Amino acid sequence: MTTAPDRALTALHGLLTGRGLDLPPNAPKGGRASDEALDRIWETRPFAVAAALTEQVHGVLPLLDSFAAGAPLLDDIRAGHVTASLGLFTPNALLSLTAPAVRADRDGDRTLLHGRYRYATQDAEASVVPVRLDGATRLALVTHDAAGVRLHGAGRAAGWGWAELDGAPAAALSRPVDWAPGGELTAALDAYAWAFARRALAWPARVVADLRRALARAGEGVEALSTSQYLAHELSKLEIEISLASAAARFGAGFKTEEPGGQAALATLLSTVDLIRRTARTAEDMATELGLEHSPAGVADRPDAADWPDAALQAYFGGRRVVENELARRMGLVPEAVGA
Repeated sequence: MTTAPDRALTALHGLLTGRGLDLPPNAPKGGRASDEALDRIWETRPFAVAAALTEQVHGVLPLLDSFAAGAPLLDDIRAGHVTASLGLFTPNALLSLTAPAVRADRDGDRTLLHGRYRYATQDAEASVVPVRLDGATRLALVTHDAAGVRLHGAGRAAGWGWAELDGAPAAALSRPVDWAPGGELTAALDAYAWAFARRALAWPARVVADLRRALARAGEGVEALSTSQYLAHELSKLEIEISLASAAARFGAGFKTEEPGGQAALATLLSTVDLIRRTARTAEDMATELGLEHSPAGVADRPDAADWPDAALQAYFGGRRVVENELARRMGLVPEAVGA
């Protein structure tokens, strides 16, 4: 399940304009225009911005087709006038994607929602959230300013990232969807995972390269920290893993001719989210412990240094534990969640 190129480019333009930004200069035209524009956005914009745009284009837009034509907000989200996030990746006791964390109840001609969900885009104005209604899983479109919605943060994310629903109205409901192999949710997740992994792995690669430069500037000659075999080995391990994961992401689903619901997409995604998290922690640790004034984790020599993506790094796809459990489910190592 993918987004049509012209629709994706329209959404990207609207999302960037809403943030006071422009499409990359000399934006390409033709069938791959949206992909190439998104590639350039990852090269030139902060992680949090690029990741948010990738989620809306490759995660949210394909799922909007499961809603009835003319449902509220759909046109605005497709045009990029409203920033929307996915609420699919909410941890529960089983860390299972297949068990909706939100309950839906009918109240006359309205559908009211109770529960909580996690979303990854800080400035999201709405989310697409799985709910359980009448024995089936559906998607609900939830606006973040609706009555009964309380947004809050947790951990590194201050003031955002989680939504508590207490009788919040669903702006729209989709037809029934499921996580079966080849189902709409599975196909959307796999396509989004490949699109994210292929681009996002460039971020830890750049951070490691920046760290090597920062180590070279710390000290002079043979006293420079870059001459330390211990530190070089620590970064080399990350570089090797990033290189292998990047190769897998570039091949994508075609490498094993894998249908949606297979293991390759989630294995590659797991490597991606884990490497992003570990690289960020390494950068922060080295900057703190080694006194690296000019480092990716500081405020010095990167254009996005002041926007070190901190909370966003662990927000997408629900983080390492959720992705790890979904891969284990596909491998048959954990049971299906009740009500999946």
